[in-house]
Amino acid sequence: MKDSPRRYGSVTRALHWLIALLVIAQLASVFLGFIWKNNVFSQLILPWHTTIGVSVLTVMAIRTLWALSQLSRRPAHEGKLQRLAIAGHVAMYALLILMPLSGALMTWGMGYGVHVFGTAWFEGADAPWAAGFGKLHGTFAWLLTFMIVGHVCMAMFHHFRLRDGTLHRMLGRRGDDRDTRSG
Repeated sequence: MKDSPRRYGSVTRALHWLIALLVIAQLASVFLGFIWKNNVFSQLILPWHTTIGVSVLTVMAIRTLWALSQLSRRPAHEGKLQRLAIAGHVAMYALLILMPLSGALMTWGMGYGVHVFGTAWFEGADAPWAAGFGKLHGTFAWLLTFMIVGHVCMAMFHHFRLRDGTLHRMLGRRGDDRDTRSG
């Protein structure tokens, strides 16, 4: 359940992959909606955009608290790679919180209200400041998309170049995947 230097625990892995699934559904439905207006995927997912966004925000709050409780259990890295990893994770966590928050503020501030699982959590208001903050929602989405691409690239770098077991730990496999072949 808890993290260790050899493997991320089941809670960390579940929270990571749940967020990944929710965010990929969000981004894919919006991007596909721009490219292909009447695609079935976007038509199924977009009505749930606010619900999924609030779910991302909720799971990220849990994930942040959990990650902070597991810091001492994580494998240590040194030097530039450690600083880059910390900066990248902090930026991604911030975007995963700011993006749904800005979307909810935009929806609320434009008078639509925030509806989650069909229930009105907040009635709409005429709040230009919130709608204005919400205009950052698209910018946050693009930044998050670039961060996700970078995150995947770094996972592949760890797996294929460094062979340090990072990807195996995130997939829940025991041990590490260092290449023990000579040469």
